[in-house]
Amino acid sequence: MKVTVEHNFTQETAIDCAENIFKNLSEKFKDEFSNLQQTRNDNEISFSFKIRGMNVSGKMTITENDVTVESKLPFAARMFQGMIENKIKENAEKMMAECEKNN
Repeated sequence: MKVTVEHNFTQETAIDCAENIFKNLSEKFKDEFSNLQQTRNDNEISFSFKIRGMNVSGKMTITENDVTVESKLPFAARMFQGMIENKIKENAEKMMAECEKNN
């Protein structure tokens, strides 16, 4: 799975905003979403979490122009891939818009 969202910030600001993408999802879907862990290394953020009992991990790469989320979904989640991609993209766009208001 791969989702890309454009931004209009400095790379550092975009990284700060990107760190909130999964935090926001974990709050929004707190009954289904748990064990969120994120580790930042330069312009990449590795993440892992559990959703509906399935472990998901991947990375976000933040460039000067966009944020790309890449993850391999568990087999059981692949039938929901389109819905998952849409939720991540929707939330990422929302987080970037909120950051734009605050910067």
